[in-house]
Amino acid sequence: MIKVSVMYPNTPDARFDHDYYRDNHLPLLKARMGDACLY
Repeated sequence: MIKVSVMYPNTPDARFDHDYYRDNHLPLLKARMGDACLY
């Protein structure tokens, strides 16, 4: 099993943009991991 953790700085106005993460970062992860990624 491969587990990936995402960490962001804790600032008063910080928010996690799930759509941006899904649309930009997950494709990069899939490209690097190939068939090992089940996303």
